[in-house]
Amino acid sequence: MSATISAPHPARMTRVCAVPAPRVSDATYRRRRAIVGTVLAVIVAVSAVLAHDVLAGSSGAPAAAAVSQPALTRITITARSGDTLWSIGKLHHGAVPITRYVDKLVEINGGASIQAGQAVILP
Repeated sequence: MSATISAPHPARMTRVCAVPAPRVSDATYRRRRAIVGTVLAVIVAVSAVLAHDVLAGSSGAPAAAAVSQPALTRITITARSGDTLWSIGKLHHGAVPITRYVDKLVEINGGASIQAGQAVILP
């Protein structure tokens, strides 16, 4: 027994038509455009802020302008018998007004009284 398989005749083939997608309303279209526009605007704004922070640093000065400064070292002297912050200030104030210098001495050393042998930090 032999069977013959033949291709169907083109006229007898059924055509499958694609169903068109339902049309999106104008309001939905505008809403989608607004959302995409807002997301893009936020991405651009965040990128601009990040670029500014990278280029300028958090201080606002350009990163290339940042200069390393030496660490501050405090000079100390040992108070002798009869010394006061005022008398120490008179010897070490330089061009700074004596009252400002003594005020800073009081602030740095935790009060106006000192004792003989105490290390006094100079501003």
